[in-house]
Amino acid sequence: MGQQTKERWRTAHLGKRGDRVRLGGRQIWQCEWRWINKNTVRLPHPLHTDQMFSFMICEVGPASAPVRFAAAQVEPEMWAFYVPD
Repeated sequence: MGQQTKERWRTAHLGKRGDRVRLGGRQIWQCEWRWINKNTVRLPHPLHTDQMFSFMICEVGPASAPVRFAAAQVEPEMWAFYVPD
């Protein structure tokens, strides 16, 4: 299993799988996610902050200008996204 990260994160989106969420100008569900070294970070559910989840730290886009985010399925068909702060 990957390592926990010490980065600071802020809430970016909570929505259904396949919605039109854009992070860093990219439509996340239409991109191939790269899970960075299987790293994770423990973050709260955006609406229920007493519930913690393990979020995958991922990137999309070209390696020269990647968009980094943390993502986790927090409910059936519902995903939460965080971005570096």
